[in-house]
Amino acid sequence: MQVTKMVDEDISEKVDIDYIENYFKTWPNVRILFICTLETGEEDDWTENGFRYIIIDLPYKEVKKMKDVRPLMLAKAKERLGLGTLN
Repeated sequence: MQVTKMVDEDISEKVDIDYIENYFKTWPNVRILFICTLETGEEDDWTENGFRYIIIDLPYKEVKKMKDVRPLMLAKAKERLGLGTLN
């Protein structure tokens, strides 16, 4: 899995893409982009050239207040991957 982010500078350190990438390291053909900006992003999901691409929009105001965003990121990634609340 490859995870990237497009976030506002003031919350960049909170959006820990390495955590998500390590959690799903056995998912080689998935690419996730986390967006967290003042302007809301558009979520999307598509498959192209054997890769699944997922765009996840994180709520900026909520992320800004949170101390640890990883549980929210993990929950959203699991939901989009169809894993629900599985550990």
